[in-house]
Amino acid sequence: MADVGIGFREHSGWAAAVTVSGRPAVLDRRRMLLCDPGLPRQPYHAAVGLDLDRARDLVVDVERSAAATAGHELACLVGELNAAGHRIRGVAVAVGTAKVPEELATVLGSHALLHAAEGELYREALADAVEAAGLPVVRFVAREVLADAAAALRRPIADMLAELGAGLGPPWAKDQKEAAAAALLALHTAA
Repeated sequence: MADVGIGFREHSGWAAAVTVSGRPAVLDRRRMLLCDPGLPRQPYHAAVGLDLDRARDLVVDVERSAAATAGHELACLVGELNAAGHRIRGVAVAVGTAKVPEELATVLGSHALLHAAEGELYREALADAVEAAGLPVVRFVAREVLADAAAALRRPIADMLAELGAGLGPPWAKDQKEAAAAALLALHTAA
């Protein structure tokens, strides 16, 4: 039985999910769907120009979809890891760095806030799913995750990423690297 950490890097409607062991080694990487394909992945953008009631309904529909799909996708991943004999020590989800106002009209009036609100929607859907699964949530700042994980392992970032990516084929892009670093951070923080 290996202790593992899971890390997420969310996007509009999906997330890169990477599971790592303490060796460190990537055990699993996947793209997790976080929104029903029939709904807009960027609900705040889609709500611009709608009356506030319709805009609010659209955002709520996507929030519900994100909660349901995040819970389902996480349950599948956790089930596979448990069946393989792994123990999940922690799950890393990014925190937002921009304050999102509660007033929908304010959010809809600012392009920067549209993006911030959408990021928050998916990050919180993931965090809520992790908490509902009874797993420890480790929060991280996305722009600091590589440095924080490398510090936890006491090795340079480039060495950490090279070791994690050794033998992996594509995709091994920024999303997967940050999710892997977040997973290592979750594993070492929770342990």
